Amino acid sequence: MASKAAAIAERKRVLRILIIDSDLDDVRRVREHLAAGGDFVTHAARTVDEARTLLDGGLFDVALVDSGIWTSQGSDLARHLRERRNDVAVVLLTSDENERDALPALKLGAHDFISKSHLEEGGQLILRIEGAYDENRSLRRRDTMVRWLEREARTDHLTGLYNRHAFDERLREACQKAREERRPVTLVMVDICGTRIVNEVHGHDIGDDMIRRAALGIARCIRGADTAARIGGDDFGIIIPDGDLALGRLIARRIAQEVERLNSSEWLDQVPVTLTLGVASGVSCEPGELFAAADQQLSDHKTVRPMISVLRMHEESNGPFVA
Repeated sequence: MASKAAAIAERKRVLRILIIDSDLDDVRRVREHLAAGGDFVTHAARTVDEARTLLDGGLFDVALVDSGIWTSQGSDLARHLRERRNDVAVVLLTSDENERDALPALKLGAHDFISKSHLEEGGQLILRIEGAYDENRSLRRRDTMVRWLEREARTDHLTGLYNRHAFDERLREACQKAREERRPVTLVMVDICGTRIVNEVHGHDIGDDMIRRAALGIARCIRGADTAARIGGDDFGIIIPDGDLALGRLIARRIAQEVERLNSSEWLDQVPVTLTLGVASGVSCEPGELFAAADQQLSDHKTVRPMISVLRMHEESNGPFVA
């Protein structure tokens, strides 16, 4: 078994190559060198349009592109590769040894270049192809890791919603956009009642489960454009961009009704989740003002009863609308 695994590991990978070149003689030479030097599957395209069709319809690891095609129509081809096939590495085939042809291509996203005068050195061509393939794969892994780390930095790991840092960032952006476009932005604050007592009596695991279940109910009731975040131990904030107070009240009621439904069905044998909600909306308000208004409504509702009640709308002087 060990020898078989070693043989598989040592087996040379098969790379799929797309040659984009209008010169059929150059295409033939490249194919001959690749056929003699390793395991490659090659296809050819003479124009950018033909190349795009092949890229969209087939699986390729590396594109060998003639510098004339790349520099004259390269922006379109580079955009197509970047937006739709960033898994394909690009090696430029220059007409001479002058690096002048290669610099614009590298700026457009090519990974490497080789002069056509060096094609007779088949080993050089293969090294450039494999090097570009490895570099592109490493860059994609790094980009994936960066995106994962950015997502992790903005995610609350208990609920899967955004965390407080992401919430503050999104709220600033939403308020700024509302001021610029003279459109409303609405904030819904949600508090889970009784988690401290549940933690003391049943343990923190049960309390955490209540928080997760509340987050599930919230996530089911918001729009795709909205931002739901856990902003404290048992507190949540929901940013509703381009939404007025009526929409905020509707989403708040929807959340309360969904949690009540879950309490009497799926969560029947678990500690029930009880919510208090506050809603505020504004156009020219600062993030802090909107947050304070919604939080005040949340506090006012707590003194009435720990569940969303019939909301009354009024306008505070020089401040956001609240409900």
